[in-house]
This record gives sequence, structure tokens and C-alpha cells, in this order.
Amino acid sequence: MRYRPFGRSGQVVSAVSLLLDGDTGRAAREWRDLIAAALDVGINGFEIAGDAPALIEGASEALAAVERELLFVAWRPRALAADPGVTVEAFLARMDLGYLDLLNFDQPPPAPEVLQRMRQARRVRAFGLTRDDEDTDLLVATGAFDALTTGYSPVSGWRERNRLKSAAGRDMAVIARDIWPEAMQPKKTLLKRPLLGPRTNPLAGMGGYHFLESTHGWTAEEICLAYILTEPAVTTVRLEIDRIERLVRLAEVPDRDLPTGVAAQIEMARFSRDPGKAAARA
Repeated sequence: MRYRPFGRSGQVVSAVSLLLDGDTGRAAREWRDLIAAALDVGINGFEIAGDAPALIEGASEALAAVERELLFVAWRPRALAADPGVTVEAFLARMDLGYLDLLNFDQPPPAPEVLQRMRQARRVRAFGLTRDDEDTDLLVATGAFDALTTGYSPVSGWRERNRLKSAAGRDMAVIARDIWPEAMQPKKTLLKRPLLGPRTNPLAGMGGYHFLESTHGWTAEEICLAYILTEPAVTTVRLEIDRIERLVRLAEVPDRDLPTGVAAQIEMARFSRDPGKAAARA
């Protein structure tokens, strides 16, 4: 696993980080095993979404086995109290963490003066946004936040790419999510042989990214991950993973180089001359 500096904080985070979403309904033991497997392959970055009891129990047990300074733990609360500091203190007490490396907001964030008071309390080291809407660029421009978690994939258009560059230009850490969008995934269609005439072309409708499924030694998801990691503005790629086998496989990608020519193929497919397809991918 490779590690990258997290914005201007001086901390480092693994190139691949893990989303732990309490809404998925896993048992505490399942969370503990998943996090332990992530630690074993060198992942030190974890974002906890919500505060489901099973997630808190499993995560606190697994993370307790590692020195706090070696971990990068973010939290994205589902809701905040009138005083966000109270919400954070309650979460830290349940997790026995001491402090948060990042507090993420996917809802309207608190006022700047509230964030400043929380910084002074030194229970939160950085504040971030998890957004992709029209207000995101305005919030990034305020300079009040240290990180941006946003959708970014090989088919992202100019707006998403400019957003990354704008955040990086303000020394914000950029956390990429949704790196393998549905538009790049193979369509599951039932091929039928017509009663009369030639056989149906089995490649029909596969789109411009079918080469991702036929690159030797790589899966399409692995190629997307490796491609996103070549973007200088990206600090870490946040993945939501349900199987340990998949976790181990994707954790190896930062140490691999993209096959020759694949990056160029991705760019050529993105800028297809077909106006309809290009518009759909933009």
C-alpha cells in the first residue's frame, strides 16, 4: 500500500481508504473482521458513516489494536445537535478515539464560527465536505474546509475535473468516490438469436469501454481505481467494500502500473466522436 499526504495537515493516508456505512446492517463481528483485513493490507484510512451500534462496536474493537497516530479516522454523522461539538464528543466517547482526523458534512455545514470553536477544542483536526451539488464549488471557495469527498471517475466531465483542481489549489485533500460508475459497467442483456437472418452481434451495445473487461490480469474496477490514482489532485480513493477477497484485491492496485495504452484508450473513449455518447459521459 502507498500513502499520500493529507492536504496541509501533515498527516498521511493510504491511497485506498474504506467507507464503513452503518446502514448496511452488518453485525459487529463482520465489521471487526472487515476492518482487521483492511489493516492487514495496509489501509489506515476509514470513514465511518452514521453511528449504528453494531458498527461502533466492531470498529472500536478493530481500531483499538492499532496505535491511534497510525490511523486516519473520519466520521460523517447523519445528524448534528444544535451544538455540533456535543455530537462529536458523544461519538468519540463511544469509539474511544480521543480525536477525529476528519469530520465530514454531507448536509449544510455549520457556520464558520462554529467550525472555529471546534478547531480550538482540538477534538477535530480537519473538516470536510461530501457533496456534488451546485453549492459545492461555492463552499470550496470559502477556504473554510480542509477536504472534499466527491464523485470522480474516468468518465467525469470538465465540471468535476475543475472542482478537483480548485480544491487541490486551496491545499484541500481530495477524496474520490464512485470511481466505477454504472455507465462504464457492462450491460446485462439477454442475447437472442433471431428466427431468421444472421446471429445477433454479441458485441452490440457494449459501448466504448468494453476493453476494460478484456485487459489481461485486470478487472474493470481495478483499471478505474488505478486510473483515478494517477490524478495528482486525488489524495485517496474511498471504497465501500463488502467482501474481504475484493478488499485484498483492490488494495494491491496502488502498487501496480496501468497496462501500456489503457489510459489513452480511456481518454479516447471519453472523447468519442459520437455526440450522443459523448454527451452521456460528460
